[in-house]
Amino acid sequence: MDRLMQRLFPGMGEHLSDDRLVDLFSRELPLVQRWIARRHLAMCEVCQARQIELEGWRSDRVIADFQASRSRRALTLPPEHGAEFKQWLKTTVQQTAAQQRPPRRTRLSLPPANILISRLFAMNTILISGAVLTAAGLVLLFTSWWQQRVPKISSNDLLTRAEQWDRPQSSVPTGVIRQRVLITTHTHSVERAIYRDVQRVRRPRRVTLAGPEEQIKNNLDKAGVDWDAPLSASRYQAWHDHLRNREDQVAWAGAHLLRLTTVAAGGPVSEQSLTVRDTDFHPVQRRVVFRDRETIEIAELDFKVSPWGPENENFFEPLGGMNTAGSSPRVLMFPRVPEKVTESQLDETELSARLILNNLRADTGEQVTIARTAQDVEVNGLVETADRKRALQSQLATVSHLKVSIRSVQEEQSLPGSDSGIKSVQVTSMPELESPFESYLLAHGRSVREISALQQQLFKAALTVSQESNAIADLRRRFVGGGQTSVLASATAAELLYNHHERLDDALRKERDLLAEAQAVGSNSERASQPASLLDGANENLALCKELTQTSGPATRSAEAILADMSVRLNGLTDAARKAYERPLDNSAQSGKK
Repeated sequence: MDRLMQRLFPGMGEHLSDDRLVDLFSRELPLVQRWIARRHLAMCEVCQARQIELEGWRSDRVIADFQASRSRRALTLPPEHGAEFKQWLKTTVQQTAAQQRPPRRTRLSLPPANILISRLFAMNTILISGAVLTAAGLVLLFTSWWQQRVPKISSNDLLTRAEQWDRPQSSVPTGVIRQRVLITTHTHSVERAIYRDVQRVRRPRRVTLAGPEEQIKNNLDKAGVDWDAPLSASRYQAWHDHLRNREDQVAWAGAHLLRLTTVAAGGPVSEQSLTVRDTDFHPVQRRVVFRDRETIEIAELDFKVSPWGPENENFFEPLGGMNTAGSSPRVLMFPRVPEKVTESQLDETELSARLILNNLRADTGEQVTIARTAQDVEVNGLVETADRKRALQSQLATVSHLKVSIRSVQEEQSLPGSDSGIKSVQVTSMPELESPFESYLLAHGRSVREISALQQQLFKAALTVSQESNAIADLRRRFVGGGQTSVLASATAAELLYNHHERLDDALRKERDLLAEAQAVGSNSERASQPASLLDGANENLALCKELTQTSGPATRSAEAILADMSVRLNGLTDAARKAYERPLDNSAQSGKK
């Protein structure tokens, strides 16, 4: 392709002189010659080096000489400068004389007719090929001109439309923005993953930077570039409006890319540019050029928005620590006008809180409860650690009309007078009897350790079956089948029902495996005792498990009889759980899970 272009435009292979380079950057070359010069400059490293030389020390030297002449100091040029000027003058005179020399006249002699015809035939093929190549060159030239044309948009319009990406929208649901950027200088290259809250409620967690990264951040601060939002159009607009003397230029930077370049007359930054997509004006590149010719380029590698989840907590500061003393200005709180909350809004609040606690596994095994009043919903609880408390509070803080009061065991122990009344503790023990399950397993050769572990796991599985069944029954009774349920509440209820049924199936499977491990499945295991309801079957199953493992009194039945009843009722409970989930939700929005 390069050979083809050199045949079409013979001057493309010639090096650019100093005058031609200056005319190129001053935009004094005609359109075709400018395009040929740019093509040659993109392929020739020698001319690129001379370009840097002209824009660098040679231009600085000319400016210094000019300032010296203005100050009326004796200007003595070094000997090498005079020799360089003499050589340039000699070359220029020779080129001018060669261009003005008249061409030599030669006598025209025609070849024989047969040779002339063959040459004309060959020239016809050459002319066709030349026409095709010329057309291809014109297409490339038109494409280059089309990309360099001036867009019909002002700098203010571009920044205004690009700023829409920086403004948080109240209607946008919760989520996390993950943006990967590449920051490049002449000595370092840094790839960063930046996380931002969609609603701008959470602040990114501060991370200690290495030496080079800290230096880049300090330089960007001087240019008004936010380290946590380096491609922000709002920050670019603030720097842009702060300049007293500036010059803006909007040009195409490629296919569907617009670049705004701002040249500043003063300050540490001489030039900045912001590149956006012309389809949605999303900023994708930013370039900062300082007075000392230091350049920092920022390019977007990836941009994604994902739903909020517990895995994103590590990327943000805790909500409880956002307004600590000295870290943020004081905020004056004004009395809030009481808001009348509807029953539908309270349903959405309670279901959202229950779904959050369910996803965090706080609705089983922890002392966390939900209470409902006429105006709001309250979540009260006691958890083990302060980290667990912060994890629950940060998730529940996103729910409206919700009051959260969660304490940790560490806080309870640190309260004054929490153990002041306890002087001494005396332990009295009562004799424990052997449970029917222990007697049964000991008779089958099981060890005490195996019996203890198996007994705890069996009771835990039966307790989980009871808890999940109660949750399913409560959801169906209060939120499923009513005519006034909103779409959001119905969808949340459907999600909760799915989660509780998944855990119920896991607990039933676990209990069935434990019974098989205890060799409790007999000939009657295929029979099923259908309970009156799912909740009744779960309560009966838990009562049988307590009877099997109780040690507070003498056993009234043998373990074999209790295990046989548990096996039969477990089959019926499995059928009841399946039917309860297959029953349609009358007025609920399906969550898409089956």
